[in-house]
Amino acid sequence: MARVNWGGIFPVLVTPFGADGSINEARYRQLIDDAIANGAQGVVAAGSTGEFYALSRAERAGLYKLTVDHAAGRVPVLAGVADLRVEDVVDACQSALAAGCAGGMILPPIYAMPSPREIVAFFEHVAASTALPLMLYNSPRRAGVDITPALVEQLSALPTIVAIKDSSGLINQVSELVQRVGDKLQVFVGYETMIVPARAVGAHGVIAMAHQIAGPLIRDYWDKALTGADEVDALGRDVFAFYRCFGCGAYYAAIKETMSQLGRDAGGPRLPLLPLAEEQKAAIARIIEDAGLSRWASKS
Repeated sequence: MARVNWGGIFPVLVTPFGADGSINEARYRQLIDDAIANGAQGVVAAGSTGEFYALSRAERAGLYKLTVDHAAGRVPVLAGVADLRVEDVVDACQSALAAGCAGGMILPPIYAMPSPREIVAFFEHVAASTALPLMLYNSPRRAGVDITPALVEQLSALPTIVAIKDSSGLINQVSELVQRVGDKLQVFVGYETMIVPARAVGAHGVIAMAHQIAGPLIRDYWDKALTGADEVDALGRDVFAFYRCFGCGAYYAAIKETMSQLGRDAGGPRLPLLPLAEEQKAAIARIIEDAGLSRWASKS
């Protein structure tokens, strides 16, 4: 498979839910448009921030199609295709392919905590079962296993593995990934707080969370990361403040609450997550106030 040209900012879109718990498709389309208008170079549908684990397989397939149709070729669409059963992962990949997604973002098997030998066997099976280009997703905290740079190098031999999202949070790991596989795979980091060091060591992109709240901030931070100017430090203070907001509760619920407080309501989370408690909401409000994040509030 030819190398893909994915790079830059790929936000993982939240999945907006209405009061009755259904997916608010009109709001979701607005999120896609806002992301692209704010310089996203791709979007991810039904990823972790999109609460994929709380969506039915039919809902996920519907989101893939909705995202591709609405993006209408403006940017590539990646589908979150992680799941518990291997068969369900393959089904998600096939749904993404049928919808026209450019690729899928894939965790190692969730919960099973496989050994390196078993991780390789899993990806070999998926790669042999679908033609969907795949972005490996290393999230030791979520999956319980680390896809090490040596393991990524081994997996890069599979023809449909085209990228890696590393959420280890370790810049030395990102640096080693670029050195080992940067000529074969597109290397992304999983946190906007890592943009500056990741760009410095040659990473190609970021799978973003704060971009859908403060798109111009993240776009500017990415573009100016390598200049070393004082402006980068000032932008970074806001980026890190947003991540402190996300830490005020369960990440995906806190992202939605932060969006809401800045005029970008996307509803609450689905079970097992709950809307934030009042003291958690107040903690986010304090960070927004102290850091002046209201400058990024929606003007509409």
